[in-house]
Amino acid sequence: MLKIRYPLDSELANSIREMRPPKELHVNVRNLVLKVGKGAVLRKGDIVAEHPSKGVGAFHASACGKVSGVNYHSLTVKCSGGEETVDPVNVETMGKGLELLRALQGLGVDAALFKGGAEVLVVNGQNPEPGISVAQQLLRDGREEIHAGLQMARRLLSPGRTVLAVPKGEETSIPGAETVGVKAKYPYSLDALVVRAVTGREFPEDVRVVNVMDLYDLGKVVLTGLPITETLMSIAGHNYRVPIGTPVRHILDALHMAAGPGDIVVLGGPFRGEAIYSLDQGVKKGDHGLFITSSDSIPAVQDAACINCGECVLQCPARIQPHLISRCAEYERFDEAVRYGLNSCFECGLCAFNCFARRPLLQYIRFAKAQILAKGRETRS
Repeated sequence: MLKIRYPLDSELANSIREMRPPKELHVNVRNLVLKVGKGAVLRKGDIVAEHPSKGVGAFHASACGKVSGVNYHSLTVKCSGGEETVDPVNVETMGKGLELLRALQGLGVDAALFKGGAEVLVVNGQNPEPGISVAQQLLRDGREEIHAGLQMARRLLSPGRTVLAVPKGEETSIPGAETVGVKAKYPYSLDALVVRAVTGREFPEDVRVVNVMDLYDLGKVVLTGLPITETLMSIAGHNYRVPIGTPVRHILDALHMAAGPGDIVVLGGPFRGEAIYSLDQGVKKGDHGLFITSSDSIPAVQDAACINCGECVLQCPARIQPHLISRCAEYERFDEAVRYGLNSCFECGLCAFNCFARRPLLQYIRFAKAQILAKGRETRS
């Protein structure tokens, strides 16, 4: 077995670029609670949907326009080109109780990250995956927002120690946090492995971890009082500010990129991202990259039988058995999947990336987790 470590560092040659505004938004609303319907006229920042789980941030219109259609997957907004926005909310004047958390959640922040307390707050400053340099870019060009976000996070969590984890050898720092160097190789950018590198412990209950992108969003909300309406994405070697809901087709046209028949277009990273079902699919809040894999570059993923080679076990940083978990998920034996370590999976994607049989291991694992979560919701209701 050749255990490859994939580098995370990138060369930053320019500042963040602005994506050309789209004429239409396709906001992902699958499994969300809709707050608007067809015909609704929206200002930039109006709430369009909420998540059924407590603490997850609301979803907002990233441009003015009118809702022209709604289906299971997305809400379509015809952009008007207007500049009307929602009124800002001054969250800095609020106390640090439920009022503040609810206000942040209403502005798109995942408030569950900042609920309760923590002895140690770890800021994950690593680029999340190879080919994505957003974290590195923000630590260089988004220091004001990151500083404001860190102040708010410390106010909410009251940690005794705050640590910024960055690649070894870098001298990056932010006020109020000590700097610790970690390996700039994937999968060491995963939150669980960053926490282990900083604290020497696995899954410590008194440690909270937040990545630089979420901290930047929090800081921007604090400074402007406006909701999160855009995401930062690494595309073809550059970083762009992209309105949430922008169709992938629009991005490809704006950047003169093309996806041919059989090519795979991935939102997110090359390991953990998701292949889109249509070029009309809109980008989501947590999408920080866009990649095109040509049809002739790698063998296609297929529902082939496991050949018991053990490669996924050897590659797994969580030390579990992805081949057994995926088989249980494939046949809907979810309780057995849990016994084999389903809940210990980091979803790093290394198992599927290295699978000789080209089985969709990560997708099976995510399917099992989603089904267990859905079953839990049905039981509670």
